Amino acid sequence: MKKQYIIIGYLGVLLLSMVAVGLYMRNSNKEHINELETQLNMLREQEKKSAVDRRVSKQMEEIAHGQQIYSEERRKEAIRQSKIAQEMTLRSEAERKKAIEAQNIAEEAAQMAMEKSREATLQREEAYRQRKQAEHAKLVADTLSYITLGRTLGSQSYAIYQTGDTEMGNMLAYASYLYTKEYEGDLFIPAVFQALTLSAGTSRNYAIHNGSISSVDISTKDNHILTVSTYGEMLRHTIQNGKLQTKILINDRNYCFRDVFADNDGKDYAISHTGHLVIADGSHTRTIYLENIVRPFSLRHINNSQHLLIIGENAIALLDMTTDKIIGTRRTNFHATCTGRYNGKPMIFDNNGHMHLVSSLDDMTNEKVPASGQVTAFACNKEGDFTAYGMADGTIWLKDRNNKMHKLVGHLSQVTKMKFNGERLYTSSYDGNLLSWTTSDMQVKPITLFHSNSWLTDFTLSADRDYIWMGEYNGTLTEHLISLPKIAQRLRQNVKRNFTQEEWNYYVGKEIPYRKFKDVE
Repeated sequence: MKKQYIIIGYLGVLLLSMVAVGLYMRNSNKEHINELETQLNMLREQEKKSAVDRRVSKQMEEIAHGQQIYSEERRKEAIRQSKIAQEMTLRSEAERKKAIEAQNIAEEAAQMAMEKSREATLQREEAYRQRKQAEHAKLVADTLSYITLGRTLGSQSYAIYQTGDTEMGNMLAYASYLYTKEYEGDLFIPAVFQALTLSAGTSRNYAIHNGSISSVDISTKDNHILTVSTYGEMLRHTIQNGKLQTKILINDRNYCFRDVFADNDGKDYAISHTGHLVIADGSHTRTIYLENIVRPFSLRHINNSQHLLIIGENAIALLDMTTDKIIGTRRTNFHATCTGRYNGKPMIFDNNGHMHLVSSLDDMTNEKVPASGQVTAFACNKEGDFTAYGMADGTIWLKDRNNKMHKLVGHLSQVTKMKFNGERLYTSSYDGNLLSWTTSDMQVKPITLFHSNSWLTDFTLSADRDYIWMGEYNGTLTEHLISLPKIAQRLRQNVKRNFTQEEWNYYVGKEIPYRKFKDVE
């Protein structure tokens, strides 16, 4: 019974389990069906998407196929274009090579052309140079020929003029001047210059002093001329209407004047060997006696001051020209023999071969003269780089800017005065000659500007440097023209006619083209 109940119990449990399982299965199938339906729906959706995707894929495949076909065509086109490009490259390279070859040929041709051009240029230049050389040689030959002609005409003029044929002498002198000037010859060559001065009549003489003229000076203020003599004469001269007008400032034989100085303020000073200083201011004169100065003989202005240095054989004194009073004296330990000026300062030479540059009474140097012998005249050019020493035996020593000494021989007696005028040095002597030297060429012989039968004691240049005024031992004052333009002007005035053809052929030469000189500027 009990076992029956157990079996029934198991059966009940089993039945319940089966019912439960059935219920479960029912429920499970329903869920499964729902799930399957869901999945079916999902599959349907997926199928729809797949169909869309297949259509899209198909379209994409079609597009891709189209793209492939297009790409293939592009590739083929690219290959074709590449082949064309290669062909063009090959053709371009060939053309480039041809162009390079053509360029090389052109450059070679250009180079050859340039070389030919240079050769042609060199040939032209050489031809031009040879032509110029020929022209220059001809010009030099012509120049030398005409310069020689100028000298020859000058010599002929000088000789003919002295015979008394002044007309022909003047014509030949002017022809000499023109040919020498036009061909840039040296107008100061003696053969030319002496003919010019002789024909132009460059000298005028004035016998105005009884005694020997010892000094000549010219005022830069009004160009009046001062002369003094050993007979105590002090004269003032002016040129009026071409004539010399003379005024006697003092005439006293108790004086023996040795030097004169014309101040720019209008006052004139003269120093006497007797120890007297005469001061002339207009028509008034007064005298200062100089104590303790033995035989004063020179007056030298100190540049940039109103001081005048009075030089004696054994002492010097300083005059203040504003007050005309002696402001100091100084004894010297040497015997002074001559004086000059160096760079605006007085230079004193003694009898022992020394020279002394005076800056003031308290400042005086002592140097040995660079030339042997007794110095009787001294000059220095404006720049101070040329100095000249005139000696008692007539020798002149010229010291150039390189301190080289040159011996100038031309005078036969003691040198009395020297002055520089640019590159020219003028010198006078007791031999009666006034000489002109060219300092730029020491080999050129001097020109005799003037000759007198009397001693030349002193000279000075006019303010315009056109004239030299000379004092002579016999008391004569001489005016001598040295300006070439003014000499040429006088020559033109003296030429009265032109050469005849016969005269031209005889004096100048048949081979020289005839020309007229009358009224030729």
